[in-house]
Amino acid sequence: MVGDAQARLRERSPFGLMAMASGLIEATTPRPTDSWGGGGVERPDGPSTFESFAVSGWPAMEALALAVAVLHPDELLARRLRAAVDAEQITGGANWLRSMGVISVTDTLVHRDPLGEGENVAVSWHWPDGQAATALVYVDHNMGTVVKDAFVIPESAAALAATYARHGDPHITTSPVAPADARVRITEAVASGERMVPPFETDTWPACRPMVEWVLRHLPDGGIGYVRPDWSEADRDRLLDDFARSAFAKLRGLSMTQVRELADPLVWFACDYGPGDPVQWSPVSVEIVLTDWYPRKVFAVPELELRRLPEILAGFVRFAHDRRDIPTELTADTLAAVERWREEFLAAIARLGRSPEANAIHLARFAAGLDPDGYDDLDDDDEVVFFDDSDHDSYMAGVVEDLETMVVDLVGGRAAYDALGDEPLADVPVDWSTVPEALRQLTSETLVQLDGWATELFDAEVRTIARHVLAGVVVADPGVFKRSTRTDALAAAVLSFLLGRLTGRFSAKERPQLPWKVFTQKDLAAATGVSASTIGSRTKTIANVVERADIGWPKLLHSTQRREALRTKEHAAEWRRAHPGYAADRH
Repeated sequence: MVGDAQARLRERSPFGLMAMASGLIEATTPRPTDSWGGGGVERPDGPSTFESFAVSGWPAMEALALAVAVLHPDELLARRLRAAVDAEQITGGANWLRSMGVISVTDTLVHRDPLGEGENVAVSWHWPDGQAATALVYVDHNMGTVVKDAFVIPESAAALAATYARHGDPHITTSPVAPADARVRITEAVASGERMVPPFETDTWPACRPMVEWVLRHLPDGGIGYVRPDWSEADRDRLLDDFARSAFAKLRGLSMTQVRELADPLVWFACDYGPGDPVQWSPVSVEIVLTDWYPRKVFAVPELELRRLPEILAGFVRFAHDRRDIPTELTADTLAAVERWREEFLAAIARLGRSPEANAIHLARFAAGLDPDGYDDLDDDDEVVFFDDSDHDSYMAGVVEDLETMVVDLVGGRAAYDALGDEPLADVPVDWSTVPEALRQLTSETLVQLDGWATELFDAEVRTIARHVLAGVVVADPGVFKRSTRTDALAAAVLSFLLGRLTGRFSAKERPQLPWKVFTQKDLAAATGVSASTIGSRTKTIANVVERADIGWPKLLHSTQRREALRTKEHAAEWRRAHPGYAADRH
């Protein structure tokens, strides 16, 4: 620490020294979440530590004590530190050390995400010698309008704007915000984040929190914080009526009333739990609804209708984005999230104990010999509720037909379903005749990495599927290499995309039997050396291309998936043979 402080002193940089002091103050400041988890967090004694800096006799440590005095909210401690240190005696730093706490705020800006997931609130300032800095605070609205990340950089607002122009997301908008409003928004979001358990932590947050809060103290009071949109019941009803009547809600087999009933909780979530705006949907809000909120909150809808919810959500996303004129590529990202989390949603709503309807389906499937693996996560203390069904066979006929329809769609149509087998996929090479000449070199380099990782981390079948997806993506979207020529990132993204498509369709019993080494994007990042954020960004590109183009995915099912599909097919046939009247009515 002494060496770092000496380096900052030689740089004559208030920024570097204050950033170090900020981390030390945060490390020694008790926070509300310290007491959670039993025993609490033992933090060092800040005041005694900082006072030892001031009397250490080391110029670098004395300078650090002065930086602490500038940032620390405890004014009595700050006075003691200033009284103990003579800035004039610190070689090379007297002038700027005395003026560390003197700044002029130059800009308060907000950088907004068009999907409403969050925004960066930026506060820029400069010191008397002209050195500039900016605090960037990311406020996440999906998680409850809380600070999820923040950092401070030695850049002016103008320099930061130039960086955004060169490398930033073109959909992000930047606009000024009143200084008082910036202060109260960040302050409230920090306070909300304090109530999160576990709290959000990154490489820079909350280490930079004392420096951010110090800057906020230079802004005026009296601002307006985040105002949640007010959607009355009448407004919500009109929105649901508009959606149910729209072309986005025309779904085979569902009446307008059913569509409205399924969409109603989506509006409820967005208005009362999510960002507050029912026409504001993003990949993250889709994930929250499908994997947690809807399965946990909604019980009144019959289970067979509830299985159509992902289709309703996709239609509602298109409807909402059309109203807000959202760019098509962002809509594609959000729709890809619906597909990404569809299987997890279907498993969640079928969970034993979740509803009477789910219990009935479980018992009926078990009686018919169908695989009940989707209910294996029942806790011992979960309540199981049963109900009588006076027309059990008719109900089961619908269940069997619904299951079979899913399998038919999975394998690529009725002809593929009739010819379904479980032989392992052959080791098929890439068909280079379909790959444009100009892209063959980069595709070849990607393929080398893809083959190596697929073989090492997965199996030969996954390698064959990955080859097909890579070639299909390159042919469908030649610009994939224009956005980035990192072949390792593209190879990792193809495997990440397949992880989402493959693991969701393996049964709970079969996953542990697979000879794979990774099952999550985090594990994939660790194994390949490509960062999780890079993989995630490129995976979105892959998903968007597959969404738009037919690359023959249903034909490339892993043999384990086809084996599971065959079992369902055989069980359905057995049930129909035992109930010939219902089989005759439906086929």
